[in-house]
Amino acid sequence: MRMYLFVFLALLPVFAPAESVFRPGDVYTMCGDSITQQEIYSIFIEDYILMCQPVHGVRTVQCGWGGTGADHFAVHMKDTALPFTPSVATVFFGMNDGNFAAPLPANEQRFRESLEKAVDHFKQAGTRVIILGSPGAVDTYYFKNPHDATVTAATYNQTLGRLGDVARDVAKEKGVIFADVHTPMIETMAATKAARGDKLSVCGEMDGVHATPNGHLIMAYAFLKAMGFDGDIGTITYDAAAGTATATDGHRVVSAKPGEVTIESTRYPYCFNKGDNHPFGPTTSVLPYLPFNDDLNRYMLVVKNLKSARAKITWGTDSKEFTAAQLAKGINLAAEFINNPFVPAFNAIDDQMRIKGTFESTIVTNYFGQSAPIVAPLLPEKAGSLRAADAALRDVDAGLAEYCARAVKPVTHTIEIEEMN
Repeated sequence: MRMYLFVFLALLPVFAPAESVFRPGDVYTMCGDSITQQEIYSIFIEDYILMCQPVHGVRTVQCGWGGTGADHFAVHMKDTALPFTPSVATVFFGMNDGNFAAPLPANEQRFRESLEKAVDHFKQAGTRVIILGSPGAVDTYYFKNPHDATVTAATYNQTLGRLGDVARDVAKEKGVIFADVHTPMIETMAATKAARGDKLSVCGEMDGVHATPNGHLIMAYAFLKAMGFDGDIGTITYDAAAGTATATDGHRVVSAKPGEVTIESTRYPYCFNKGDNHPFGPTTSVLPYLPFNDDLNRYMLVVKNLKSARAKITWGTDSKEFTAAQLAKGINLAAEFINNPFVPAFNAIDDQMRIKGTFESTIVTNYFGQSAPIVAPLLPEKAGSLRAADAALRDVDAGLAEYCARAVKPVTHTIEIEEMN
């Protein structure tokens, strides 16, 4: 059993739903600063929603804008986020709102007022679910304050923690969902660095602010938990005595015989890259210290009626041995087999999601957020053309979302169960 160095009581979102917040056909906008515009945690979330616990027809839109804060977002959201008519939105600011200073009541008050305005604007636009995330963290080894060298990582993390308290208060007052991103970032970073060394980057090697993929996995975890996902990807139950198998929804037994079961799956376990030939590096370094697999990624194999005390399980190219007691209780294939038969399909879809995300990031910031609001007053006679351009860009974006959804194909895979003497 995995042992976690920290108890993640603080990860439980204060106003979390009892089940996933999503409904068929929802439009979900991910709003934030440059950390969102990195298109890493946001695409981790999009991957999960599309492949792991999918809700039919949910469309995700990247609305990150680098260098901004909640105050700027409360103004520009009418041009960038609201025109997508979101039914679900996450709001993730704070890194810039603290001004890279020690905790200051004036900054906290401005942050509070900005979040309140943003929530009000979403509600007035009919957004059904609003999730306020607390700010993340800065890296305790790599952070170098760009504005005041006397403000250390420890001090600025205090500032970010105080802003997180503000976001929690606003969520409670406004009756929306709160996602505690800050606490798991701090605790997982501490545990990972204690085990792997201070130089292992979690919150960014270049500046200590823009997290590496392992840090973004923590962010994605916090938001997915707040969204109410139960983490049940599926269960395959194999009877060794009869050579038969059953599977839960999202998985179909193609064939079963002694020592082998073949499954067709339309629901994927979440797949983690190790950094091999991947542009954004490894996510696996934080897994021993973050209960992502336990809470969000349970793809279980249960083996009953083994005659031997142990069995070797082969899934794809990898094999591991387990005791009969472990298999009778159930093992989490997603956690035990990081390299598994879903990885190629998962990564191919992830690549398509990144193309969509880059397109959205470009049109949201450069066109909807900056160019269009400036051009419109200069050329009122071209208002019709601008509206047509807006519609065309949104139509292309919707097409990219549909393309990603169509790319999710059933994966057929075989699990081998070899009894060991």
